[in-house]
Amino acid sequence: MPLSPPPDAGQPGEIPAVIQPIVRRYDERLSVLRAEMATLESRSQRISRLRGLTFLIAAAGGVYLFLPSSGGGGDLAFGAAHPAIKVVSALAALIFVGLVIFHAVLVTRMGGLELRITLFDRARRRTTGDFSTLVARSEKLTPTDHDYSGDLDLFGKGSLFQLLSVAETGEGDAMLADWLLRPASAEVVAERQEAVRELIELRTFREELAVLGSESGARGRDAEALIAWASSPPLLRTQDPLVRLSAVILPLTLAAFTLTQIVPPATLGLFRHAWLLLVGVQFFLVAAMRSRTEPTLHAASSREAPFGRYRQVLAGIEEQTFSSPLLQRLRAELRGTEPGVRPASEEMLSLQKILGYAELRHNALIHVILNIGLLWDVWCALALDRWRVRSGSRIRSWMQSLGQMEALTSLATFADENPDYAFPEVKESSPRFEARSLAHPLLPRTRRVANDVGFDATADGSDPSAHPVALLITGSNMSGKSTMLRSIGINTVLALAGAPVCAESLELSPLAVRTSMRISDSLEQGVSHFYAEVVRLKRVVDSANRGEQVLFLLDEILHGTNSRERILGAQAVVKHLIERGAIGAVSSHDLGLSPLQEETGGRVRNAHFEELVVEDKMSFDYTLKPGVVSTANALRLMRIAGIGVELPDG
Repeated sequence: MPLSPPPDAGQPGEIPAVIQPIVRRYDERLSVLRAEMATLESRSQRISRLRGLTFLIAAAGGVYLFLPSSGGGGDLAFGAAHPAIKVVSALAALIFVGLVIFHAVLVTRMGGLELRITLFDRARRRTTGDFSTLVARSEKLTPTDHDYSGDLDLFGKGSLFQLLSVAETGEGDAMLADWLLRPASAEVVAERQEAVRELIELRTFREELAVLGSESGARGRDAEALIAWASSPPLLRTQDPLVRLSAVILPLTLAAFTLTQIVPPATLGLFRHAWLLLVGVQFFLVAAMRSRTEPTLHAASSREAPFGRYRQVLAGIEEQTFSSPLLQRLRAELRGTEPGVRPASEEMLSLQKILGYAELRHNALIHVILNIGLLWDVWCALALDRWRVRSGSRIRSWMQSLGQMEALTSLATFADENPDYAFPEVKESSPRFEARSLAHPLLPRTRRVANDVGFDATADGSDPSAHPVALLITGSNMSGKSTMLRSIGINTVLALAGAPVCAESLELSPLAVRTSMRISDSLEQGVSHFYAEVVRLKRVVDSANRGEQVLFLLDEILHGTNSRERILGAQAVVKHLIERGAIGAVSSHDLGLSPLQEETGGRVRNAHFEELVVEDKMSFDYTLKPGVVSTANALRLMRIAGIGVELPDG
């Protein structure tokens, strides 16, 4: 007896009408980019053939010109060769060099195009719900013991984070993860929503920011290591006696050496060797300050690539103009608001240049000459320390601004790719949640079934048409109970991060989501399944006891014990939570919990999902209905799995 999909589920490969314009836009962009790539690849092949031909001509001419002359005498053919051969060989060599340079530029353009093709292809797959080729990118961000992260599939393969994040730097990923894990206030949510709405229209900016971020290779970099280095106190200062001596001795050394080159030795006498003595002093200075120059140069040199690559991403933000207050603040933070303060991208460019000079120390021969002759390490370390004094304290705010901008562009892209999603209305009030046509954003559009659902902590249960404080959802296996709870939770997380939600409308107060869904025992810790759930429930209760505005979502509550104790325990937990002002939903197979509606005066209300059995086929409509479920399907599912059980009559 096969399970059938929900009614009107659509065909597996069908693209819903609401996202067809988005998919078409991506397809058109990909078509243009791929056509341009094909043109460049064809041009690259032609250039490669021309390059090979010019090389052969230049090489053949060169070999001929430098062969021994046919006249003998050991002379080369160069002098006797026809002028045309010389001209053709030289011209071929020049053309070859030009083609090499042009081809390098072409390869760079092709790399940028390939990057854009990858980004748009990823966007198309994300829009159509194809997670198979998307990178999870959130392993390091997954918290080990969070109040709702694991239960709501926030991180990992096929997760909300994977759907949302278009960040190309570690800072962007970390900021977005933080927003999902820590709900914002109504004021902050409103500010983020305004910024997201503006970014929706700035598609070119979002694309360029993603390209620059991807080109930077900054993903996975440890920003804290950068911040720690930049914020640490300098080891060299201009007032240091040895630094002052270096500033005096180097010009003297250069002047003394110059004199030996322009004044006859007889005139200088013994003074012609004075510059060697000064070089010896410089060698002493380099050795004396090595303990202070080496740590600075080593620490900074190992971070050169991230610093330099961040510069382009920061410049992209600085050059864009915004109207929303949050985006304006982020841009101002990077550009600098105080007189004489340079933009972050310019400071990064300065740092990149200094680090480029410092990198010469990795060439042993050149380093020895520069270090002894010009005190190279001293001046590079001093320049780095001056940079740290001037701009090091701003690094953290730069990285935070970058992270916020990428998190906002992720939410804006999510909104742009889901035009039917609504921006929620978040108001400071007693715990409240009211959604129309709420569905799960991680489910394919062709399989989603939306439901209206709501809770109100102030409800007294007297009005059947008003929302209750909590719902007790019963239903058979696979009917949609757990998905309903996760839909409520994941959309609350989206709402309080500043994103649109998978609903026609949603009004809610700032809520502390608390879940108990995926409970497992632990042999290592000696914890049973039931006790693990008790510990999790205690965290939910403790949050309510602290006065937090709790939204509880409890799936199959206390199913690790016998039916009688489960009913008593579950009733006690739910009653305690609603008395503490919490709102939420509880799912259960056990119909013994249904008297809660009467016992709480309607503050807890029964609702259910049910299966449909037509001509020996089982299907689900995934529609939330009032009241207690009247059917069960456990035995039918066992029969489907091939386990021989008898179905009772009726």
